[in-house]
Amino acid sequence: MHILPILAFTTLFATYGILLYAFIKAQRTTRELATELSRVREQQHQDKKELTARSQLDTLKDEFISTVSHELRTPLTSIRGALGLLSSGTIGQFDAKALNLLRIATTNTDRLIRLINDILDLERMDSGRAPLQIRRCSLRDLCQQAIETMTPMADSSSVHLELVPFTVAQAASPEALFFDGDADRILQVITNLLSNAIKFSPAASTVRIHTDATADSILLKVVDEGRGIPTDKLDSIFDRFQQVEPADARQHSGTGLGLAICRSIVQQHSGSIWAQRNLVKGTTLYVMLPRTTRSSDISLPAALPPRGEGSILICDDDAGIRTIVTEHLTRQGYSVIEASSGDQALMLAAETQVEAILLDLYMPGLSGWETLQRLRNNPATANIPVVVLSVLSSTLRPQLTGDAQGWVQKPFNENLLFAELGRVLHQGDGPAYVLLVEDDDDLASVLIASFQDAAVHIDHASTRQEAIRQCINRKPDLLILDLTLPDGDGFSLVEWLRQQPPLRSLPMVVYSGREISDADMARLQLGPTEFLTKAKVQPHEVEELVLSMVQRIRTKFADLTTAGPAA
Repeated sequence: MHILPILAFTTLFATYGILLYAFIKAQRTTRELATELSRVREQQHQDKKELTARSQLDTLKDEFISTVSHELRTPLTSIRGALGLLSSGTIGQFDAKALNLLRIATTNTDRLIRLINDILDLERMDSGRAPLQIRRCSLRDLCQQAIETMTPMADSSSVHLELVPFTVAQAASPEALFFDGDADRILQVITNLLSNAIKFSPAASTVRIHTDATADSILLKVVDEGRGIPTDKLDSIFDRFQQVEPADARQHSGTGLGLAICRSIVQQHSGSIWAQRNLVKGTTLYVMLPRTTRSSDISLPAALPPRGEGSILICDDDAGIRTIVTEHLTRQGYSVIEASSGDQALMLAAETQVEAILLDLYMPGLSGWETLQRLRNNPATANIPVVVLSVLSSTLRPQLTGDAQGWVQKPFNENLLFAELGRVLHQGDGPAYVLLVEDDDDLASVLIASFQDAAVHIDHASTRQEAIRQCINRKPDLLILDLTLPDGDGFSLVEWLRQQPPLRSLPMVVYSGREISDADMARLQLGPTEFLTKAKVQPHEVEELVLSMVQRIRTKFADLTTAGPAA
């Protein structure tokens, strides 16, 4: 009879124990959940602080790069420009010891400029502030351009460059080596790889470029015959400031950034780059890039430019030189007539209306000297300006002939060629008027000094307000504009110019210490506009570009006024 109360009590006690255990467990779980929730919230708060700090660091880095870009590039451009003027003999002649000191200063300034430009380029690419300009490219054409660019360096090291011919399969399918990419960036990759290969190649060796393609990708190989790269360094050479040996940086004057830049560009193209030690000697650098096969891969020959009035006659027995010069001139809007001999040049000059003649001196048969003399003796051709293209230095010009109006030494710089053409074809009333807007007085002095022998008058404005005042007083033929000004910036000056009907189409050269994005380029566009970066482009190159732009503008204006209003 006492069992039931005992069982009831036992059951009740057990139930109470279970409930108590569940309550304690629930309390513990609640505390654990609250602790975990607090930890998660703390972690989220910490992550948010880290993201904010990282964003602030990125902003600071961008500001630092922008500051370095302007504050270092501008004075370096002044220094390099001043050294260039001294070395060229423009200011006066120096003895051998002084010239050697100038050479040392110039070489090391160029080295510092390359280092700064490489660092800034790499940072811009890594931060995504250097978007690719994608278009259809020919790998073979880019390889050929890179070889032409690097041949002088290879020749000075007695190294031969060779673009290995097509295989039979490739020759039958010329579209195989077309791909979508940024031509300038890929050219930079190939040039860097060639430069690296030349530096570490012995004299009398050959650096070879091989090209290949599959349905989905293209392959580039640069093979040298140098000492080779140790197996443990094959990956690290693509890191920043890495050299195979510590002494390489001093011996070869490299920045240690060339291959890092190559890797960044290739990765932007979703490609890959790697190195492999050759079995016998040397190293092979591989670049693989994706490609897209389509029916438009096959390039069609470009339409020939019209050969009407205002043509430039190029006379050279070297077909390769004629091709290169013609390509440069047609890109600048000139029409070109080619002559392979002096006799042919005389006939074409007499029968065709020619603006100017580019004349080689050393030709079989009728030499350039004889051709020039006969041009001057014929009333029909006596007044045609002649620019000599010669391997001889222009310092020998007075001893050789006084009948040529211009002189460009081979191998020529295309900007210098345009500048000489612009000078001999100058048709304006008096010198062209150029306004330089630059807040750095030292750089302004160097730029003005580089124009002292040119057919231009250049004024300087160091502030936005001064530039506005000078534009009101006299309309410039062309504006050279820095974007950083003490009382505003170049963008606000361009906005003001755009509101003035006589100035809204003003030709302009934007010469800035910082890289300019595509969006900013659109904001700065007035009339014909060129964009240059300080330290990457020297003052004498600014002069060459300005002279060629002034001539093209004045020639176009003369053509319009001669044609008169349409009927």
